[in-house]
Parts: sequence; structure tokens; C-alpha cells
Amino acid sequence: MKQFEIEFHMINDEVLTQVVEAESRYAALEAIYQSFRHASDGFVQFEDEWIIFLDHVVYVKAFEIVE
Repeated sequence: MKQFEIEFHMINDEVLTQVVEAESRYAALEAIYQSFRHASDGFVQFEDEWIIFLDHVVYVKAFEIVE
């Protein structure tokens, strides 16, 4: 498994980041996409810490963490 940093670019120019483990960059983004896709009320909670309202996300990027 590789680690990827996911950036959520918000409508207020804030950038929220989260680190996830996945087989590939595509798999990391697919997991985020599925989280939003199944959010019936438009809210997604990550790691019991913060909640993102789907309408406030402009775009999402994923970067592989290389050590």
C-alpha cells in the first residue's frame, strides 16, 4: 500500500488535507468519490474529526507521499 495526501479545495479558498492508504492514486481518488457519492444528505465525515459539505468542495487532488 502507498500513502496519498488528498487535498480538498474549498469554495472559500481553504485547502483541507487528509492522508489515505491505497494501491494507486486512482484507488485513493475513487475511495473519496465513493464517500461523496453515498452521502445522501451532502455531508461526508472523515476519521471522526471533520465533516465536509459536498457543495463546498470545488475540486480534489491526490499526491503520492514519497519518503
